[in-house]
Amino acid sequence: MRFSILLLGAATLMTVSCARNQSQGEPYTVTAKVSADDNGKWAYVVNYDSGERIDSVLVADSVISISGTVETPVLARLLVGNQRNGTFVLEPGNISFNDDRMPAGTSVNDLFVKYTASLDSLVKAYQTAESDSARNAIEEAYNAANDRTIAENSTNPIGYFAFVNVAYEYDAAQLDSVLALYPSYGEYKRIKELVEKHKRAAATAAGNKFVDFTVEGDSVQKLSDYVGRGRYTLVDFWASWCGPCRREMPVIKELYDEFNSKGLDVVGVAVWDEPEDSKKAMEQLELPWPQILNAKSVPTDLYGISGIPHIMLVDPEGLIVARGMQGDSLRRVVRETMTAGLQKSND
Repeated sequence: MRFSILLLGAATLMTVSCARNQSQGEPYTVTAKVSADDNGKWAYVVNYDSGERIDSVLVADSVISISGTVETPVLARLLVGNQRNGTFVLEPGNISFNDDRMPAGTSVNDLFVKYTASLDSLVKAYQTAESDSARNAIEEAYNAANDRTIAENSTNPIGYFAFVNVAYEYDAAQLDSVLALYPSYGEYKRIKELVEKHKRAAATAAGNKFVDFTVEGDSVQKLSDYVGRGRYTLVDFWASWCGPCRREMPVIKELYDEFNSKGLDVVGVAVWDEPEDSKKAMEQLELPWPQILNAKSVPTDLYGISGIPHIMLVDPEGLIVARGMQGDSLRRVVRETMTAGLQKSND
């Protein structure tokens, strides 16, 4: 649901025209008060889109003070060590952060704060609405404002921020249609990566052969060690920290118990996770099937996976039957597939 994208989504509530007529290399200063525990740590201004470090300073006297020059406004994050300390637009001027980690002092950042306040009122109204019709009206208003912001701010960081907040909910066709209207968004790194993810997802959609990958850790493991070896296989891409992944395990266990003796295997692929954390979760959840650990982002990149859990059913010859199922849809697909497969083998 697009309305659920809330973090700083107030940027969608108004249109802003960033000042791009500034002369190149105009000065900025970013200041913020931090905890005494942060003294001696490095603070960084990081490009929100690319993750590249723009500037840095060593924290002293519980204050961050970073000065430099910027040619055009850039959506940025302020980090202290690895901890996020605020999102803002890096532009010429004196930018300061308050105790709530909200920026102030320049025109666009002042609007950022107003957007957030406006969004908070929408969120509170949504949470306290007494009927579905009222909640639907608030959600529609949010989506309309977001679409308007995307359209009217396609050449500045506010428009990009509004777009990237909803772009991950678009399917490939929706994403292509929006980028056709506003091609400037396609120049951002995150959006380029999202386009590529859609392409990889299409190449590994149902009906295609699975794509193999290799993971090196305590031992070298390949997906082909478990898949396409004469049995149906559920491939579960998961992580120890992922609550929905954990909640899906009983469903997978149910299907494993029901069909393992009838030709269904399961293999877990731990992604975006530390091996020791994965092992601990395996013990806690009492998972009886083999695991490929420390896969990092290798398989998710190959298969165009943006979120987990992501579960894929592969047939005995290695063709992908279905992917992206959870809960009842997972039960239905597996049971229908296994029933049909068993009936075929008995004919």
